[in-house]
Amino acid sequence: MAASLNNVAVGNVYTSVGCNRTPHALDWGNNDLVCFASSRAVTVYDPKFADNHGKILHTLCEHQDRVNCMRWIQDGQQSQEKEFVSGSVDKTVIVWACSKTSSGIICSKVATLAGLETSVNSVDGFYWKYKDNTATVVVAVGGDQICVWLQETLNGEWRVLQKFSSKPVLMFDCAVNLLPGCQVPLLACAGDDGSIQLFNFEMSQGEVSCVRTMKVPGHEDWIRALAFTVEDGGDLLLASAAQDTLIRVWRISSEVSKDQQSQSDNSKLALQSNQGDFCVIFEDEHKFKCQLETVLQGHENWVYGIHWQSPVLKADGIRKNPLRLLSCSMDKTMTIWGVDPSSGVWYDQVRVGEIGGNTLGLYGCRFGNQGTSILAHGYQGALHLWHDVEGQWHPGVVCSGHFDSVEDFIWDPSGDFALTASIDQTTRLHAPWIQESNQEVTWHEISRPQIHGYDLSCIASLGRFRFASGAEEKVIRVFEAPHNFLENFSRICRIDLPIPELQGAPQGAAVPALGLSNKPVYQPAETETPKAPHSKSDLYAENHFTATHLIAPPTEETLLQNTLWPEVQKLYGHGYELFSLAADPQCQLLVSASKAQKAEHASIIIWDTSDWSLIGKLEAHALTVSQMAFSPDGLKLVSVSRDRNWAVHEKVQNDEGKFTLKTVAKGSGGSRILWSCHWTPDSRYFLTGSRDKRVIVWEPTTVDDVSSYRISGQPLECADSVTAVACSPNRLPNGFYLVAIGLDSGQILFYTWNPLPSDSAPQWNILASLNQSQAHHMTVKRLRFRPDHNTADGQTLQLASCGADNTFKIFNLALE
Repeated sequence: MAASLNNVAVGNVYTSVGCNRTPHALDWGNNDLVCFASSRAVTVYDPKFADNHGKILHTLCEHQDRVNCMRWIQDGQQSQEKEFVSGSVDKTVIVWACSKTSSGIICSKVATLAGLETSVNSVDGFYWKYKDNTATVVVAVGGDQICVWLQETLNGEWRVLQKFSSKPVLMFDCAVNLLPGCQVPLLACAGDDGSIQLFNFEMSQGEVSCVRTMKVPGHEDWIRALAFTVEDGGDLLLASAAQDTLIRVWRISSEVSKDQQSQSDNSKLALQSNQGDFCVIFEDEHKFKCQLETVLQGHENWVYGIHWQSPVLKADGIRKNPLRLLSCSMDKTMTIWGVDPSSGVWYDQVRVGEIGGNTLGLYGCRFGNQGTSILAHGYQGALHLWHDVEGQWHPGVVCSGHFDSVEDFIWDPSGDFALTASIDQTTRLHAPWIQESNQEVTWHEISRPQIHGYDLSCIASLGRFRFASGAEEKVIRVFEAPHNFLENFSRICRIDLPIPELQGAPQGAAVPALGLSNKPVYQPAETETPKAPHSKSDLYAENHFTATHLIAPPTEETLLQNTLWPEVQKLYGHGYELFSLAADPQCQLLVSASKAQKAEHASIIIWDTSDWSLIGKLEAHALTVSQMAFSPDGLKLVSVSRDRNWAVHEKVQNDEGKFTLKTVAKGSGGSRILWSCHWTPDSRYFLTGSRDKRVIVWEPTTVDDVSSYRISGQPLECADSVTAVACSPNRLPNGFYLVAIGLDSGQILFYTWNPLPSDSAPQWNILASLNQSQAHHMTVKRLRFRPDHNTADGQTLQLASCGADNTFKIFNLALE
């Protein structure tokens, strides 16, 4: 390596994030790409990446608030989509372009559409041949408003074509397609009055306008979803799903002669109250009829999502519409509905879903892979993927992640996996899936060790397969890996585990009814005679564990029930909610701190991990200790606090021969809260990051024969509050230190710090900066370099980050 390091190439290895818990937050295009909403970003996911392992490719951030909905823009010809639209709580709709190039998938913002005065609940778009040009129609609904935008030529200007008020009806979904024959856009919107409102385009004196056409009643509760498809005969079918648990399919066709109409009416289920005629004037007059085709009943709870399968290209080169409708419900099932070719009766062909668990149902669903795959997203942000394999439906591997802020994470001491803790009350384990047949390694969630009843706030590693977590409760909980997880982990990650790691461990864990503790489950007996309940508590079934044999990452149902780790210890000592944890590299000491508004509650408690005894308290701060970090040699601990001060504590032996800590130095870290701290790999310097937008490096010194620390050189001034800081595990060959800095805005910066600056080698030198789409679009909560993962020349590292945007990411760093 050259004497000066000028650049670092950063590449994304892994992104984990859950889908937003809103209907219409996901869509799957004919281009085989899935886009879904995640916090304030739009996530682009390729389920076919690396031989169907799947990978999140992009997180696109332009919205200023939560993204509620998105849809690929269709052209009616089943072409591969090139644009999609997203709607947000920030009252805007954004049009995105997405194209495949030799270097990968490229996505960019095309336009921001304003017009609604409330949060966008649903959005749809369609390409329309208009005036020898390809126009783009986008419709969005929110609250009691409907807005239609028109772009009359590709790459042309967008304008608001029409705005409607639906007062007092609140709108939940919208859809757009072309009327048969005249090829004029028809818009459908639905809301909380149980009826569908239709709008069509008209032309008057050469000007296009959008007018209200008719109102179609039918449902007895809020309508949650709408979907169009074009039948092979040319008629337009509109499906609607509602909270009355029913799905209704409406046929919109050109008006026929009275004789034909009489014959048709005899074969329809349509009632006079559920049909109507309407006229469209666009250059010529066109008459249409809307009538009820069928009512589908089969779900046991609210139906939130529906989607028609795209027409399939046959061997003769002609596309045929299979008329298959996918639906999903809060009853946790997905159903595929089809038509019996002999009788014409609709029936449920396939039903898949979840059994057990403590989750709610599904919010949206989509067909993919020409109807051979189905995908749904649920209330807890999870995706559920199923594939049709020779007529049998099997669950598939799909991305997963937290659905709320990821507060903290740790690396396994050997760097084989990472554990994340989130406000969504779960701890998740992420590891690489390695197969001999595939050189591309993809990361996945392979275990969910803790599913809690409180928001998790901190986590600390206590060894290779043991960790402690803290939540918004006063108890620290310690977990150890069970036998079944160790076996599956060894197979999925191709890591040989020594026999002692497997011996003596329970098979798994289960949570008792109404309980918070993961209880160990040992090998059950081969036969077990059912027992009658002896008390009322016996009537409540437990979330039972079933041992699984995995060679691929588990499904959501398995993650929820069969990958828990047993809880081995509870530690009591704090009077308020846990806020930060840390453990020394030797895993001898665990330190913990809680929220505090007084000095008496801001003490750091020291735990001996050999017998879990409380061996001391460090009273060095007056307010909440925001973060703590042990030095790599395990001899020192630095703590930073909301009282704007830092403190250094050294490891000593007490009278009983046990290791403990004592405070040896304290100091002021600036004018604002100190959020983060970290040691350099040689344990000589430590860094602090604070709300005053500064990163400060502290070096050891002696004042009046007393050891202390002082500022080394000049602090680094950043553009925003510094919320996370980390130093690489090895010093660079040129003697510099590589420092990663996370900001409150979500950006991540990479600097080298030179302890001996000169005119030719400044103290701080920026190498790279990741924007909000590359890094995070909300506060960076934690940064950690992956241990024991670098090339022989030390030029390739991996850094992981987590943030308030629900995201956990791993980056490759190639030093140049």
